This record gives sequence, structure tokens and C-alpha cells, in this order.
Amino acid sequence: MNILTRKQKKALAVRAARKALEQLPAESKKLRVAAALLEPQNLKRLGVAAAGSAAVLGLTASAIRTRLYRRALARELKRQLAPINKKLDALEKQNKELMEQNEQLKKKLS
Repeated sequence: MNILTRKQKKALAVRAARKALEQLPAESKKLRVAAALLEPQNLKRLGVAAAGSAAVLGLTASAIRTRLYRRALARELKRQLAPINKKLDALEKQNKELMEQNEQLKKKLS
């Protein structure tokens, strides 16, 4: 039974990719870049760059979703609180009128 470790599988895949690239015409700049990326050190760098890019994209998407959720929530709360705000404004106006009447009555009594 032939059980390969991850490193062995990775090495086999890299070797197979290199052989495939060697068989193709090496005139293409893209092929040379691809061959250079298959070097183990470059694979690590490529993996770190890809992981960093994925993390940044994930955080950006999360921030955008949070912002959109907050905006939607603010709109909904504003819509639901509109009648309550109207009632509050009416009560404040009524309170102000009653305070003025109270002041007038105090002046009359003194």
C-alpha cells in the first residue's frame, strides 16, 4: 500500500506541472512566469499573498454588509418612530402652551 504525505503529493504535483511546462514551447513569457511560481519558495509567497488577499476581501465584504445593515436598520427605525416623534412634538408644544398659561396665571395672582 502506497500512502503519500501531503509534502510528497505536493512535490509530485509540482514535478508533473514542471514536466508539462517543459513540453510546451518556452517562448511564452506567461509560461516562464508560471514555471517560476512553481518553485517551492514562490509557492509559499503565493500562498501567503493569496491568503492575505482573501482575508482583506473577507473583511471588506463584512464591513460593507455591516454598513448596509446599519443603514437599513436606521431607515426602518426612522420610519417606525415617525408617528411617535409627531406625538412627542405635539406634547412638547402643548407643554409649552401650558407653561405659558401657568406663568400668566401666576402674574395675575401676584
